[in-house]
Order: sequence, then C-alpha cells, then structure tokens
Amino acid sequence: MKLVGFRTLFFRECHRFLRLANQTIIPPVITATLYILIFGNALGSRISFLSGVSYLDFLIPGLVMMSVINSAYSNTSSSFYIARFQGSIQELLVSSMSNFEIVFAIILGGVARGLSVGICVAATAMLFTNLVVLHLGIMFFFVIAVAFVFSCAGFISAIWADDFDKLSLFQTYCLVPLTYLGGVFFSLEMLPPFWQGVARVNPVLYFIDGLRFGYLGTSDVDLRSAVVLVVLLGVAMFALCYGLFKAGYNIKT
Repeated sequence: MKLVGFRTLFFRECHRFLRLANQTIIPPVITATLYILIFGNALGSRISFLSGVSYLDFLIPGLVMMSVINSAYSNTSSSFYIARFQGSIQELLVSSMSNFEIVFAIILGGVARGLSVGICVAATAMLFTNLVVLHLGIMFFFVIAVAFVFSCAGFISAIWADDFDKLSLFQTYCLVPLTYLGGVFFSLEMLPPFWQGVARVNPVLYFIDGLRFGYLGTSDVDLRSAVVLVVLLGVAMFALCYGLFKAGYNIKT
C-alpha cells in the first residue's frame, strides 16, 4: 500500500510530542500566559493603544507566533538529531521510503507540533480578552507556513550539528534574538526611523505581522510581501533539507 511508511513516520513524530505533552505543549502555554499577565496587564495598562487596538490584543498574535516558531523548530531539531545520535536514522535509510517522504514526514511532524501549540496558546489567550479573529484563513496560513519554515530550520540545524552544543547555537544566537526583535512586544511606529529600517530586515517581523493582520486586520508591513517571503523561504529551506539529506550530509559515513 502506497505511503504507508510516510504516514507511519508522520504519526510517529506526532505521537512523540503528544506523549510528552508536559514538555512539548504545556510549557509554551504557561509561558504565553505569564507574558499576557505581566506584559499584557501590567504594561498594557500604561500603553493605551497600538495600531488602533489595546496593547493586550496587539500582544496576543506575537505570542502565538513566537510559540509556533519555537515549537516547530524544537520538534525537528531534537527528533532528527536524536535519530542521528542513536543511529536509528539508518533504519529509515534502508527502508522502502524515498528521501522525499522521509524528509517531508519529519518536517510535517514539526508543523503539527507548531500548529497544536499555536492553537492551545490562542485558545488560552482568549480567556483574557474578547479579541475576535477577523481573517481566519490568513491566520491559519501564516501559522502553518511559518511552522513549516522553522521546522525546516530545525531539520537543517540537526543535520549540521555534530554535538548537542552545536545544536543549540542557532536557537541561542539566531532564533531567540530574531523572535524577540520581530515585533512581538512592540510596533514599528514605536521605533526611530533608523531602527525601523533595521527591523524590516528581520523576516520574523513579516511572519508576526502577517498573523497580526489575520487577527486584527492591521499590520506594520505589506501583507503581500509577508506572503511572498514566507512562501519563498519555505520552498528554499525545504529544498535545502532535501538536498542535504539526499547527499547524506553528516549521515552516511
């Protein structure tokens, strides 16, 4: 039967993070809740409106996207690196699955975790506000597309890293700064002109503002630019993942 291996691998990736929900799903929800309580309420009471909405409503899309990014990246980076470290990746290499099926199934597992966490964070955030999603289709597009991009990033990091120390380099020095400087807690209009230009170089800003448009119908960046950017990055990064895996980079020794 066709695609049995693909479905099995995908369901295994999903079962892995669902079985460890106390490590994979619950912590991002708790973290987002604390951000809402501390920043949304304490700081929000001193900031009246941003982009025509309350600070709490402005904050929620950024927190959802931040949770999606971290979860999607962590899933593939940890899962694939552990498979390399334990040697179980060799079982996949000798299976009847194609390289495309293996790579796509693992990356979709990261997307599933990112989407699951995003939904949980969004549902929890609704307990603190009456925010209504204006464009549900746009919201799901950006959640899924961005989860795909950073699931690919986790795969690339896991195939490149030679040890656990290197595995954490991208997340520590790239992912965390880009996320926190990507407009989660602030609007571009709050920055001086020079720093607005610097912020616009950050792709995470477009991802967060794309989701923010889905929620609020307003954004600091052009929605079309955000859509094109996330699609191009998704295609390019998946091609890189597939190319590295097919070439056996750091796998076939």
